[in-house]
This record gives sequence, C-alpha cells and structure tokens, in this order.
Amino acid sequence: MKQRSFLSIFVIMFLLILGPTKTSHAHSIDMSYSDLNIEGNEILYDLFIEQKDLFPHFGTDLDNLVNDESATQKIESYLQKGLRIDVDSKPLTMELVSMNMAQKGVIRGMEYQMRFIADENIKQFNLHYDLVFDDVPAHTSVLMVHVGDYFQQNMIDSTNRDIMINLPKDPPNDLPQPNISAVLWKYFKLGIEHILSGYDHLLFLLSLVLIATRLKDALKIVTAFTIAHSVTLFLVATGRIHVIPYWVESLIALTICYVAVENIFVQKAKWRWLLTAIFGLIHGMGFAGALAETGLPKSNQLGSLLTFNLGVEVGQLMVLCLLLPFLLLLRRFPWYRKMVVSMSCLIFVLAFYWFIQRLQ
Repeated sequence: MKQRSFLSIFVIMFLLILGPTKTSHAHSIDMSYSDLNIEGNEILYDLFIEQKDLFPHFGTDLDNLVNDESATQKIESYLQKGLRIDVDSKPLTMELVSMNMAQKGVIRGMEYQMRFIADENIKQFNLHYDLVFDDVPAHTSVLMVHVGDYFQQNMIDSTNRDIMINLPKDPPNDLPQPNISAVLWKYFKLGIEHILSGYDHLLFLLSLVLIATRLKDALKIVTAFTIAHSVTLFLVATGRIHVIPYWVESLIALTICYVAVENIFVQKAKWRWLLTAIFGLIHGMGFAGALAETGLPKSNQLGSLLTFNLGVEVGQLMVLCLLLPFLLLLRRFPWYRKMVVSMSCLIFVLAFYWFIQRLQ
C-alpha cells in the first residue's frame, strides 16, 4: 500500500515537472510592446509581439513570413482588422512601413512599424487593440505614448482593449495625468503572473524546500530569497547594473542543478538560507530582465517596481502555502527520502537541459 502511494505521488509530481518543458525562457513575461510617437498629425506605431503568441495564427515559421509577399499581405490585413486608431470618431488609414524578426532581452518576436496620418494635428485619439486575444487570452501589451518630452504609459489586456489618449496642450503645465493607480495595479498583476508562469523559478522553490524539516527553516529560506532577489531586481530594472540576459537565464538553470544535487546528499537545510540568498541575487536579475523591457514609467518608476515585486511575493506565497503543508505531511512517511532523491534527479536533468538550451 505504501509503495502504491509512493508511486502515485511520484508520477503526479513527475508530470507536474515535465509539463512546462515547452519553454526554455520561463522568466519572460507574456506581453507585447506598443510604442507610439506622435508628431503633429502623424502617429508612428512600433509594435512588438512575442513569437509564441503569433504561432497559433501564423504558424511557427515566422522568419520566412517576413520575405513572403503573400504572407505580408495576410499580416497587414490581420493588423488592420485588429488594430485601429480613431481621431474624432473617424478611423485613420494604417500604412505598414516595415516588419522584421527582433530580439528583446531573451524574448524573440516580430516587430512591426506602422504609420497613421490624420488631417490635422492630433490632440486626442482612441486606440482599439484586438490582436492575439482570441488565441492567447492572457496576452498583455505595454502602451507607451511619446509627444516630445511628454511620456504616458498604460496597459492593454483582454479587459482593456479601448484606450482614450489625451495629448498635452499649450501651455505645457496643462498636461493630462496618466492613471497611476491603474498602472500600479497592472504591474502588481504582472508580478503575480510572472511568478506563476516562471516554471524555472517555481522549480527552484520546490527544490529549496524539499529537505526543509520545519516550517521555520522554510520561512528563513523564503525570506532570504525575497530580500536577495528584490535587491538585484531594483538594481537591474533601474539600469544601475547591466547584465547579459542569456547568461543570467543560464545561471538560473545552474542554481537549480546545484540545489538538486545537494538534495541528493544533504538531508537538513540548516544553512540553506545563506545559499538561497546568494542564488536569489541571480534570480532577481532574471525577474528584472523581463520587467525592464516593459518600459517603467518615468513618473513613478519606484512605485511600479515595488508593486511588481509585491506581486511576485504574493504569487510566491500562494504557491508555498499550498506546497509546504503538503511536503511537511509527506515527511511523516518512511519513503519520503527516496522520493526526494528521485525528484531531485529528475529536477537536475530538466534544469541541465534548460542550461544547455539557453546557452544556444
């Protein structure tokens, strides 16, 4: 009976681990970037969409689409149908200037440049964004609007597809204020989504607490990790230090490998909190790599960082509140140590696979 229980639990956890192997860059936030530059009666729209969000609609061979004339027409038609800018309730004509494959940090995707021209200088317009949502409901687009030195930011998601943009008027002091609370709430949700979809980070947390014998030990580990990754998240996201994204992602995979190997030979986690603090510095760089691409609002950079980090911690606590009681309960069974060793071997193989893949 005990062996059957062990095998059932082993199979379930094995499937949970192997389920997310479809991606090697688990720290990338699922989103696109919409950068609008307005000058007079012209809007130049730079749009970046992560390639995996386009796969359901255009297939996986996106590189060849760029040089295929018939495919270009299909893409332009798709953009015209799902993207619209209205001035005085009249839609502006869209011109596709260019499109190409591009890399933003560790995220690869397709970048489009479009031009919209109005009859008069633009003071106000409505942006309607309805791309990707049918295939990827969780898709998010970071909206950045530039008019001279003025900068405005918002978030587009499936619940917020129509946004009215009021541009600055004369005198300069009469500037529309962006909805700061809405932006901060979006960054908070991004933090939660990021941790729940960050499979390598979740696997790292699982590895850390597998050998925790007491709740106190687990809390020390989590606290050390939180403090450490918060430091490097702030430093990298604000540009105070610069890192190479693929090296960071590769090192994150190695941290998982190390903890998995240690779990095979170590049964107590007395000093693991110190190791976690060191590795947490690396994971914080991974968090920041994705966050920096969203273009933190200049007017409330610190607030956006804090709410994103708070979202990460809330998501992390949600996972640990479900995971820790379950693991502490399983520790009562004599086969738990065998399960830890087996799980750690599987974790090592998966993390090492990520390491090799990310180096490429």
